[in-house]
Amino acid sequence: MLQANKGNVISKFHKTSLEIRNMELTYYLTVFNRLSSISSILAGFASSALTMSVPGWEDSLLVMAFLIFTSSAFGMNLLVILIATLCNLWGPGKALRGADQAHLHQAIDVLEQAQKEAMRFFVIGLFCYFISTILVVWLFFDKMGALMTTIILILFCFMLIRQSLVIRRAFIPNEGFTSGLIRGNPVRSSASASST
Repeated sequence: MLQANKGNVISKFHKTSLEIRNMELTYYLTVFNRLSSISSILAGFASSALTMSVPGWEDSLLVMAFLIFTSSAFGMNLLVILIATLCNLWGPGKALRGADQAHLHQAIDVLEQAQKEAMRFFVIGLFCYFISTILVVWLFFDKMGALMTTIILILFCFMLIRQSLVIRRAFIPNEGFTSGLIRGNPVRSSASASST
């Protein structure tokens, strides 16, 4: 009876541990879905900016900077979409098709690293888009209107940075997140203890 109770406790422990890891997997997939949605909107804006006809009399350095930042915003957002799509496609498959729970742990580790990388590309793409928008204003408006719009856009950019830092501090601890991975094999340790 005691051995049956011990087995029941150990199986409940492993089931709860895997349920926690499954929630982590679901969390990362949700993050990738959101990043992919927002990046596709920004990539659409950047691609439409690339199709604009630039006046021929504009300064070639200004036009070149506009093209560099707009294509960088487009490329970075496409990278985010690609990373998010591949992680959403292959992450759950690796977790499900493995022989044991180690494949679930590996899938979550890969998703965590890919999320950090995708977030980096997303932030770079967002700021390239801001700079591209400022350059569009300088290409198509007079100097006074361009200066006023640039000041407003820079003000909003600083507000965006400030707000994202406030939210980051509120939700992300300094020491990082704790993983749901539980190390050790309680079955093996209890079996070796009972044999001695």
